[in-house]
Amino acid sequence: MFSIYGPTGREFKGTLEQMRRVSQVHAADRARAIEPAARDGHDSALREAVEFGAPLTATMAAPTPHRAAAAAYAASQQPVHHAWHELLVSEVMHAPVLTVRADGRVDDALRQMALQGRGQAPVVNAQGILVGMVTRAELLGFVQWGEADTAAQAWAAWRAQDVQSVMLTPIPSVSRGADMRRVARALLDSGLPGLPVVTDEGQVSGFVSRTDVLRVALKDAGLDVWG
Repeated sequence: MFSIYGPTGREFKGTLEQMRRVSQVHAADRARAIEPAARDGHDSALREAVEFGAPLTATMAAPTPHRAAAAAYAASQQPVHHAWHELLVSEVMHAPVLTVRADGRVDDALRQMALQGRGQAPVVNAQGILVGMVTRAELLGFVQWGEADTAAQAWAAWRAQDVQSVMLTPIPSVSRGADMRRVARALLDSGLPGLPVVTDEGQVSGFVSRTDVLRVALKDAGLDVWG
């Protein structure tokens, strides 16, 4: 099950197929879309995993020699009892997860992410309900540097802002019982670095990232590059 959360809480709950019809989850439709992840190769790898590992529909693109070869190779292998795309979010996600308060300051969020080595953090309100997400790259990249004598003032003003004024929102989230195939598709649609895992009440209980998806997909293929 997937949900969309915004500043006032949950705005949508349903299947991935239903969520894909909601424009807010698509990176191109965001007020501030995250820089396309294809630049670091993740989108390409995720798309390969979704198409060759577990097609979502029967209406995928027409077969190509590359796809035919991949399909032939897959058919020649012994069946995998627990294929990566059949794994549940609860088996892959990492927890506990760093969250930051919407009413907290940008500099506090940056400090927490740096201390815990995180590139992103779900944003929650005073009740602990998901309302958005921030990424370290975005927080550092939005500062518009001016002349040298004003740079320090601009940086101080930026850091003093509330997180809620700069967070990405609305954002999709996922439940612990969703399968990784659909998580991979949701990540491609949203352009996000990962999805918060939430309870029925909207509390953040974990996080599943692009790296998590690629890790289990490569391990399933016998390429355990992370050990």
